[in-house]
Amino acid sequence: MVFIKVLVAAVALAAGSDVRAESGRVKLSGGSFTLGGEGHAEDEMPKAIVTVSSFSIDRTEVSVAQYDSCVTAKRCTPAHYSDGKCLMLTSGSLTSVVVPHQYVLKNVPVTCVDWQQASAYCAYRNGRLPTEAQWEYAALGSNSGTYSWGNTPPSQARCAQSSVHHPSPCGSYSSNSNGLFDMTGNVWEWTQDRYQKDLYATASPNNPQGPQVGRYRSIRGGGWYSNADQLRIKKRAFFAPECGEVSIGFRCVQ
Repeated sequence: MVFIKVLVAAVALAAGSDVRAESGRVKLSGGSFTLGGEGHAEDEMPKAIVTVSSFSIDRTEVSVAQYDSCVTAKRCTPAHYSDGKCLMLTSGSLTSVVVPHQYVLKNVPVTCVDWQQASAYCAYRNGRLPTEAQWEYAALGSNSGTYSWGNTPPSQARCAQSSVHHPSPCGSYSSNSNGLFDMTGNVWEWTQDRYQKDLYATASPNNPQGPQVGRYRSIRGGGWYSNADQLRIKKRAFFAPECGEVSIGFRCVQ
């Protein structure tokens, strides 16, 4: 078990940032959009026109304080910050990480939660995790660009990513056209769907969802140590649902 000092220092740096986001959910009208896109990873193809029904989605990623309220209510189990069950990718390998309590700031996105814990929190708030299609629709908004703000490359002024080296408090950067914060960067976000590499080839044109069986759950959006490619809205990734990771959090839909 290894404690990553750079993570502790990075999270501590985030304490002084302003938080501009308002709590609550944004109601999005349903509509059609292009899911996936050509010219990138194989699992983003073929692109397809799909339709999603109206839904509400959290304005920000779920914070440590919000998640802790579920723990206090005994509806959620504690995040895996200090029990050796949280992972971090270092030098190409996943390593167990311990984050001391004093560095788990209340206004940053909760991480080190596995898929079941994220699902339990959303149920506590009368919701669930978004499907990949819902997440992508929400992230795009009225924008057809690569990132939630457009095609301009990621920078320290736009999102928490590899050049920032730390997660930022929820809502520290400008929102997208839907009024949603941190759809690009800060933390990867769990989705409801199981991951399937060729999902888009067989996806339903209406409210597509992942397969009924599968080893991994899909994550979207990129995190605080992601590079520009990983931060693309169309980027698909996956993680073992029984594990927490220092750059994976979530938001809920209803």
